[in-house]
Amino acid sequence: MEIVKIRRVGNSNVLSVPRAFAQAGYEAGQPVVIEQLDNGDLLIRRVESHRALIRETMRAVAERHRQSLDTLAPHDQSVDQSTSDPT
Repeated sequence: MEIVKIRRVGNSNVLSVPRAFAQAGYEAGQPVVIEQLDNGDLLIRRVESHRALIRETMRAVAERHRQSLDTLAPHDQSVDQSTSDPT
């Protein structure tokens, strides 16, 4: 853990990420997702990690509602029924 200050650069507020975090994938030019939590804290996540979280969440939702999705699938004209398995 390191303490950094928020700096003003032009019209933006900027957080400098210490080099120690480069090993974890936080390097110059690396896209990140910044999310404000309900308590006001910021969560910074690598885009790859965020995408993986979305995939895991969607798989869990699909599995939880598998029966409903299977019931609706025959009525979906936009889906090729031979490849409708989302996994």
